Amino acid sequence: MESIEILAGLAWDPEIRGFMAVFAGVIVLIGSVWLLLATNTGTRLGTLLSFAGFFGWMVIMAAVWWIYGIGWRGDDPTWQLQEVNIGDLADAALPAATALPNPSQLPTAYELTVNSGDAVANAEFGIVTRDTLTADQTEGLSSADVDELVASEQSRNEATTLSELAAVAPGVVDDAEAAGRIHFGGWDLLSTAEAGEAQASAIAMLLENPNLSFTSQGDFKVLDAYTIGGKEGLPDNPDRLDRIWTQIRTAFTLQHPTRYGVVQVQEVIDQPLIPGEPPPLAVVDSDKPIVSVIMVRDLGNVRLKPALVTLGSLAIFIALCLMLHERDKKVWQQRGTLVKAST
Repeated sequence: MESIEILAGLAWDPEIRGFMAVFAGVIVLIGSVWLLLATNTGTRLGTLLSFAGFFGWMVIMAAVWWIYGIGWRGDDPTWQLQEVNIGDLADAALPAATALPNPSQLPTAYELTVNSGDAVANAEFGIVTRDTLTADQTEGLSSADVDELVASEQSRNEATTLSELAAVAPGVVDDAEAAGRIHFGGWDLLSTAEAGEAQASAIAMLLENPNLSFTSQGDFKVLDAYTIGGKEGLPDNPDRLDRIWTQIRTAFTLQHPTRYGVVQVQEVIDQPLIPGEPPPLAVVDSDKPIVSVIMVRDLGNVRLKPALVTLGSLAIFIALCLMLHERDKKVWQQRGTLVKAST
């Protein structure tokens, strides 16, 4: 009896609705056009005309896919692992990565914020005192709790990364780099907003690496992300001419320059979770080495499939048009012969 109930609960759904929709579309749309052409012009000529029209439409549709990268697409661009460097970047196998300074050689985001005088940066990552706290933050707290909150906020600000600072106040990092107070060795610092995909890829690579002891994202803290290479983008505060020139330059750059990315993480101190309280602030373990995930950008082949469909359909369309043209020439030749014979 139990086996009958199990069999009754099984469902077989082969999902043929998509196939049937395409099949019905071919029969109703293409089939009806072929039927009209075949009954009026003959089976052979009607078939040639219907197929020529179909592949002409395929050329237009696939060309739109090709231009906009939609429809039957290829593989999307992804980050591919180049190497995982532990410790000093001078030992990296990628020559460009050796030019990137280690975090210990760079001023911290907190130092840049305090020395910048930027109001937005200081409001977000600056020095924290009782006076900088809002009334909503201190409402209902005792004096000891306020002091603890000040210390917690100060620790959070001192642990700010350069990528986090670049997301809130990019001008602080740009001004420091222009003044020579900070050098990235030719690399470009990515803000947390710009490095979303690179960080997600690097985290997945770290968790899948059998040589590392990371088992979850909570075992480490993402520090900063950098990139180098690739096509040159728009300058800061671009105008219309900059956008036009960038489009022209990009169109005539046939070979895509190789683009690399580096995402740095560091193991955090294991802190117990206290029931009923928020998770503690992640604190990096300064005794642990910094792990740098070095990646290369794979541009994928998003437009390859629609390009092949476009060119293939165009070739078939041209061949069918030539067949129709040759048939018309023979028809006119035969008509001319009949006219001469009748006269």
